[in-house]
Amino acid sequence: MNAFKCPGCGTRYDIPDALQQRANGLASCHRCGSGFSLDDGSAVDLDARDPATLARVLRLRNDMEIATDAHPAAVPFDVPDNLPPLQADPDAALDADALLKTGSRRGIWLSGLVALTLAVGLGLQLAWQYRDTLFARYPQLTAVCQHVKCQPDTVHEPELFRVLQRAVRASDNQPGSLTLSVTFRNDAKIGQHYPDLHLSLLDNNGGVLIRRRLAPANYLFPTPADAAVIEPGEVVTFSLDFEDPGYQATGFVIDFL
Repeated sequence: MNAFKCPGCGTRYDIPDALQQRANGLASCHRCGSGFSLDDGSAVDLDARDPATLARVLRLRNDMEIATDAHPAAVPFDVPDNLPPLQADPDAALDADALLKTGSRRGIWLSGLVALTLAVGLGLQLAWQYRDTLFARYPQLTAVCQHVKCQPDTVHEPELFRVLQRAVRASDNQPGSLTLSVTFRNDAKIGQHYPDLHLSLLDNNGGVLIRRRLAPANYLFPTPADAAVIEPGEVVTFSLDFEDPGYQATGFVIDFL
């Protein structure tokens, strides 16, 4: 293994003997592309060589470098030759013993208090998330619900809305329009807010012709209040007029969001 220095940029390479034997006595620098001889390290003009020779030139890789630029980057100011060495200022030293005596015990208590608070908060969060499981396993814990509200007022479970009846027919009072009539029920155990709807009109192949997202204000009149709730088992019926898309529409799908 021999060391070479690129005559163009000064990058040094450590080249194994096996690579030198396979090359044609020439190498190309990875950094600047300069050519040099593997015999004596002198510069070589690769552009002047014939294609057959160039095909056997050793193309050096970046991972073969053992040093970077030969000339380090200059600092943007002059450094005096007689610059005295830096000395520590004894007045600026920290009194480690005093610091440990005054702060260590208080820091330990504070860190312990923070860790305990986080642990308690995490435990309460997990207990609240799995409260139904805890109440089923430990019924005596239900006494807590006399002082703390254990169950939410509403849930968001759109998959528990059940369509009881639906139909599409030509609108009676507006030619060229269709009227969609839907009756659905809340099958959740507690109340739910009025859902948004996805109405999709389908063609013969089940492809979607039209899809619209409808808020309660778009399909109910009068518009329900923002806090209005559909109680468990309550049934809601609505009718909606829309433009007839033509003979291509052969079916529809309603999704609750």
